[in-house]
Amino acid sequence: MTIDESEISQMRYARFAGFMYLFLIAIYLLGAMITSRFEVPGNIAETTHRVMEHELLFRFGLALGSLNNLCAVLLAVSLYAVVRVIDKNLALLALAFELVYAAAGTALDLIGYAFLKQQMDAYSSGIVDAKQLSALADFRSFLDAAAMNIVTILYGAGSILFFYLFFKAKAIPRILAALGLFGSVLVPLTGFAGLILPHPSKLLQLGWLPIFAAEVSVGLWLLFKGVDLRSRENGTKDSVAAQSTK
Repeated sequence: MTIDESEISQMRYARFAGFMYLFLIAIYLLGAMITSRFEVPGNIAETTHRVMEHELLFRFGLALGSLNNLCAVLLAVSLYAVVRVIDKNLALLALAFELVYAAAGTALDLIGYAFLKQQMDAYSSGIVDAKQLSALADFRSFLDAAAMNIVTILYGAGSILFFYLFFKAKAIPRILAALGLFGSVLVPLTGFAGLILPHPSKLLQLGWLPIFAAEVSVGLWLLFKGVDLRSRENGTKDSVAAQSTK
């Protein structure tokens, strides 16, 4: 493969990664919006009734979560293809974190489907009363929170490495890479706080704002501008040439 072909390949992966950043955000927000509209705080019976009345729509919201995990794998692989020329070991580690994150996210989705099955059985048979449903809902909420915090930590670890490599190589504007790096550091801190604190404040959700802004900005940049690794390649060539003259 020639250098020109390599650059073209990296640009294609970069544009695809930019698209996946934006697509992931869109489907995540849509899925969360759909599933959250069925929840009636403090009234599990009404929540179950709403879910059963519009089961297909609720299942669609859950399915978007599964699609999100699949797309997360595609995003991670495309980012790895772009930054592996910078530092292959760190890029591979970032890819590993993101793949484990996607697997953990899939496990989180399974919790949602399992609880849906419980709701369907209770609603159709009428055997499980409101108190039992409430206990199941509390247990599911605990599992959701714990799994989400673990997923958050894994996601943040991979994101830190990817944005660090972008920052190191000046492949995108450094202010965007720095914003992504800062936001990525906040994400696992939010996850650890959620695991440690018995009653974490909802203000912790604000820790997602920097990474949200960074991913939208970087996604748009990669989609329309791509990456620029020529300065690094030129620097490498100069270094090799200087050593060969010694």
